[in-house]
Amino acid sequence: MIGTRMGNWLLTGEIGRSALGTVYRATNTSPKSVNDPTHAAVKVLLDPITRETSFQSRFPAEMLSLQRLTHPNIVRFYDSGIQAGLAYFAAEWVDGMDCRTLLAQTEKTREQPGLNWLQMFFRIAIQVTRALKHGHHRSVLHRELKPSNILLLADGTVKVSDFGIAKFIHQSPLSLSTEPMRTACYLAPEYFTGKPLTRRSDLYALGGVLYTLVTGRPPFVAANAAEMMHKHCYSLPDRPANFVPKLPAEIDEFICSLLAKDPTRRPASAGNILEELDQLRGRLERKGHALLLPPSSEDPTGTHAALPSKEATTAARAESDQPRVWPRALGLGAALLLVVGTILYVFFRPRPAAEELWAAAQPLVQSENPDDWDKAREEILGPLSEWYPNWKTAEVRRAKQLLADRKELLRSFSIIGKTRYSSEAERIYYRGMKLAQVSDLAAARRTWETLVLVFANSETESRWVDLAKLGLAELDRRVGSREPPTISPEVVERLKHLRETGHGAEANILAKALEDLYRDQPEVVELLRPLK
Repeated sequence: MIGTRMGNWLLTGEIGRSALGTVYRATNTSPKSVNDPTHAAVKVLLDPITRETSFQSRFPAEMLSLQRLTHPNIVRFYDSGIQAGLAYFAAEWVDGMDCRTLLAQTEKTREQPGLNWLQMFFRIAIQVTRALKHGHHRSVLHRELKPSNILLLADGTVKVSDFGIAKFIHQSPLSLSTEPMRTACYLAPEYFTGKPLTRRSDLYALGGVLYTLVTGRPPFVAANAAEMMHKHCYSLPDRPANFVPKLPAEIDEFICSLLAKDPTRRPASAGNILEELDQLRGRLERKGHALLLPPSSEDPTGTHAALPSKEATTAARAESDQPRVWPRALGLGAALLLVVGTILYVFFRPRPAAEELWAAAQPLVQSENPDDWDKAREEILGPLSEWYPNWKTAEVRRAKQLLADRKELLRSFSIIGKTRYSSEAERIYYRGMKLAQVSDLAAARRTWETLVLVFANSETESRWVDLAKLGLAELDRRVGSREPPTISPEVVERLKHLRETGHGAEANILAKALEDLYRDQPEVVELLRPLK
């Protein structure tokens, strides 16, 4: 396609290929101003889904949201469009090396990766996290963070590419070929289980990238996508320190916290990670590790990346003692007054009464708007619990739980109808997965055993048969630590009471409902038999 024009961009040379398409170096043939870029990296999308009419009709409009990402650590998006039936987008031309290439080049030369790469670890971790924070604050997830999407410039700047692209071009993890398996190495468990992706899904991928950076290998290695899926969902990776004995324990623990299976056990946000990295760097420096500071958002060129020398510090102090002392003193005085005033306002302003806060929360709790639920929990009920811990404790706790439950219910309904199964075997497999996720292991076992039995000789369904077998093997490892499910004694007593008090019709309705509910648990149905 070299020599082809895609919009205003003339393709002049091929840079590389990926699962999504081919990347070309391109020249801007129609710059509108001197500030317009003269060169760009243009990715021509070749995935079959990108040629569908429905995709092409919405692609340019959806790509507009990515142009809002303007940050020194994010590769800029310029424009996108459809040319000769092919979707493309143009992004900032970055003259640097991606982390995947860097890892491949240094794999045989790193004698002590954990020590030699401490500076690189912090440089990459901090700048990639800054990029994620910028995107997350604009409601854009990366969704496909991996070493090949992290570019290292000669001046020390790190840039993240392909931010948000995976949202528009989605591939099922189980359809990934050998090449995209490199992507599956870093996907969060919720990607495979169909749960909504969140900011913490990107943080899991960041943990996988950092794991690879310090160990030279991804957290999980698998022969196929099905095995990779199970490892992400159920297996714990070997700790990085197992591969790099001299890796500081603080970094080992930090990376493992990002790779937690449960999203709620990962750091809450990219901002939290930046705080943790700052504290971690401080502890390591106090232990004698000389670490370089990464370029900041205000200093994207990296000119202040290194810690200042003693001579530079002395010169800076001498310059600061020149006749600018009085203006600086006045500025410091004003800042001090502002800080003192803020502290006095925060600590001595009159707090609203508990009854006033509770009344203000009620319409928000009953609202149908999820934004009102967040406001009620964070701005009213949270302070209410903190300021008045003994005031209607049970009612406040129930209100908080109601808000959390309503949000979870809304999230669950938001994905209903979005799942499309390619075959009956796929549908049955995911039914077993959902049963396993709610700890109904016996029903999950029966479902997967049925799948294996029915489709054992089907070549087209072999993927799901193999996946069900992996699920059964995982159940064999886990089921021994689980107590068998049982019916609530309170329900049994209620059923007995209805029989004894002559409410036979109501008792029959309850018994039938219980029998339907526990149909997949014969031991519970047997308990109900004498009560029919």
